Amino acid sequence: MNKTFDVYTLDNKYRKDIQGVRAIGAMLVLVFHIWFQKVSGGVDVFFVVSGFLMTGMLLRQYARDGNIKPFHFWGGIIKRVAPSAYVVLLTTFILSYFFVPPVYWVATIHEFIFSAGHLENLLLIRREVDYLQIGDPASPFQQYWALSIQVQFYAFLPLLIGPLLYISNKMKSLIPLMLGVSIVFFISFVYSLVSTHFTPNTAYFNPLGRVWEFLVGVLVAIFIPYIKLNKKTASIISFLGVFILFSIGIAFPSDWNFPGYVALFPVVSAAFIIISGNEPEKRTLVNRLLSNRYLVMLGAMSFTIYLWHWPILVFFQHYYETTNLGVVKGMTIVVLGVLLASITTWLIEKPFRKIPKSRVCISYIAGFSFFIPSVTLGLGAKYYIENLHDVKVDFKKSAFEGGKISIQDDASNLNYGYVTAISNDLGETMDRDNGCATVITESKISSCYFGDTSSENVVALVGGSHIGQWEPFFSILGNEYGFKVISIIKNSCSLGYEIVEGNDTCKLWNENIVDYLSDLSPDLVITNSTRSNRPRDNRLVVGNPVEFVPAGHVEKWKEISALGIPVMGIRDNPWFESDPSYCVWKNRHEASLCARPIEEVLLSVNPADAYVGEIPLFISIDFTELICVEGLCPAYFDERLMWSDTHHLTRNYLEYITPSLKTSLEHQTSIISGF
Repeated sequence: MNKTFDVYTLDNKYRKDIQGVRAIGAMLVLVFHIWFQKVSGGVDVFFVVSGFLMTGMLLRQYARDGNIKPFHFWGGIIKRVAPSAYVVLLTTFILSYFFVPPVYWVATIHEFIFSAGHLENLLLIRREVDYLQIGDPASPFQQYWALSIQVQFYAFLPLLIGPLLYISNKMKSLIPLMLGVSIVFFISFVYSLVSTHFTPNTAYFNPLGRVWEFLVGVLVAIFIPYIKLNKKTASIISFLGVFILFSIGIAFPSDWNFPGYVALFPVVSAAFIIISGNEPEKRTLVNRLLSNRYLVMLGAMSFTIYLWHWPILVFFQHYYETTNLGVVKGMTIVVLGVLLASITTWLIEKPFRKIPKSRVCISYIAGFSFFIPSVTLGLGAKYYIENLHDVKVDFKKSAFEGGKISIQDDASNLNYGYVTAISNDLGETMDRDNGCATVITESKISSCYFGDTSSENVVALVGGSHIGQWEPFFSILGNEYGFKVISIIKNSCSLGYEIVEGNDTCKLWNENIVDYLSDLSPDLVITNSTRSNRPRDNRLVVGNPVEFVPAGHVEKWKEISALGIPVMGIRDNPWFESDPSYCVWKNRHEASLCARPIEEVLLSVNPADAYVGEIPLFISIDFTELICVEGLCPAYFDERLMWSDTHHLTRNYLEYITPSLKTSLEHQTSIISGF
C-alpha cells in the first residue's frame, strides 16, 4: 500500500459538533413540519453528513487494509439502521389501524410495504405526491422517503468509491478519486436542476437528483485533510453555515422547489460547518456550541427523532381533524418524538450496535429478522384489503334516472369495505398499473381501447385525468351505440398547454397531439372545456380564481376542428380543499357538511358556451346538475361516495348516474346517438 492514503488514517476523531449539526437539522425539520408546513433544509443536512461520515469510514478502511469490504460496510449500516427503522415502521403500522380512517388504508398499506423495502421514495414518485400538500394529513410513512434514499446511497457508495480508490492507488494520486466523484456530482446536480424545473413533485424524491447532496459530503471527506484554515476564517464560515441553515425555513418562500439550486443553501451550510470544525485546536464559538452535550445527545438519535415525529404528527392531525395543531399540541409532538427516540435508542439501537464488526453475518441475520416479518405483514394486510374490496355492496338502487341530484345527510349505512376501497374506485384508464395514461414525467402519447373495440367508429377521450375519469360512462355508451372509445390521457396535463406547474412534458405532449389525432382520424374528440378552482395552486387561475377557459384549450379546439373532427368539451368538475370521502366518513349523520359551495369552484354560467358557433364543430357539454345542486357540490348521494379523492369522480357513481348522464347528453347534443 502506498502512502497516498496515509493522511486518512489520522482523520479518525469523533466530531461532537457534527452531532450538534444533526440535532439542529432534526429540530428544524420538526419545527417546520409541525407549524409551518415548509421545507427546512434539515434533511439535506442529514444527506451531507451521511456522505461525509460514510466516506470517511471507507477511506480509513482503505488506508488501513488496502481495500474496502462492501459487505462489511453494508452490514454495519444494517445493524445501525434496521432495528430502530423497523421498530418505528411496525409500531406506526399497528397504530394506523386506530388513527388512520379506512379511506386511506389502501395507500397506507402500500406505503408500509414500500417503506419496509426502502423504496418509499420511488412509490411517492410513481404517485406524483406533493410533499407539502395542504388539506388532509399525509401518509404516516411518508417520512421514510429520506431513509429510502439514504439506504439507496449506501448501496451505491462502495460501488462508486471502490474502483476509484483502486485506480488512485495504482496511479499513486488522489486525482482519479476526486475527479470521478466530481463528475458524478456534476451529472446529478444538473439532473436535479432540470428535473426540479420540469417535474418538481417527483424530483423531490428522486435519488438521481439527490445523490449530489451526499456527494458534497463525500468530497468534503476526501478534501478535508488538506484544508487548513486559520481560526478567523474557520469562525467566519462556521457562522455563515449556521446563519444560512437557520435562514432557509424562515426566509425562503414556500413555493421554491427542492432540491434544485435551492438545496445548495443547506448543503453548503452543512459543508461549511463540517470544514470549520476539523481542527480541534482551532475550534470556533459555533463549533463549541454545537458540541454541547445536550445537542450531541440529540444528534446521536436525530434520525430516530425524524422517523418518530412524522407518524405522531399525522396521528394528531387525524385525531384532532386539522393540520393546524397550534403551540401546545405541536410541543407535545416534539416531546413525544424525542422521548420515543430516546427509548428506541437505548432499548433497540444500542444492543444491536454491540454486534462485533467481525460477525457481519449476524448483522445481516438481524436485518432480515426485521425485514421479512414487516414485508410479510404488509403483504398479508394487502391481501386482506383486496379481498375486502371484493365484497359486493348491496345498494338499494342500481341506477339513477333523475334530472338532478339532491343534498343528503344520512350516510350511516356506508359499507366499511366500500369506504376502504374508495381511492381505487376509478375507471381503467385511471389505473396507474395498466399504462393507459402517460405519467407526469413523460411526453409520449399512450392510448387504450374501450367500448365496442371492434367498431370502426371512434371517439377519442383526450386530455388529463379530469377527462379520463369519464371513461366508464362513455365506454357504456360505446357498447350501446356501437363505437370504440380510445383514451389518450396524460396525467396533470390538459389538451392545450397553458400553465402546468412548470411541467414541460405537457407542452411536448401537446405539440404532438394534433398530428396524432390527424393520423387516428376519430369521429369525435371529447375533452375538458374549462378549468375550475384548484385550492392547492391558485397560480393556475390568476385573474379568475373560480373557473376559466384556457387560451390553450381554444387553440387546440380550432386546430382539431380544422381537421374536420368535432370537439365535445365537458365542463370541469369542482375541486375540494380536503378529501370529501374522508369528510363523509367522519360526518356520517350530517354528510351535507362535506359539500362545497358551488360559487367557490364554478361560475354561474358555463364559460365554454361562448365558443359554440365561434369555433366550427365545437360542442359544449355541462353535467353540473348531476354533480352539484342547490348551490352546493356534495360528496355523497344515494348511498354512494361521489369522489375518489379531492377532484375525481368515482367509477361507481358515474355508472350509477349513467342513465341520467345519457339523458342530459342527448338533450345537449345528438352527435353520440348518431353513431
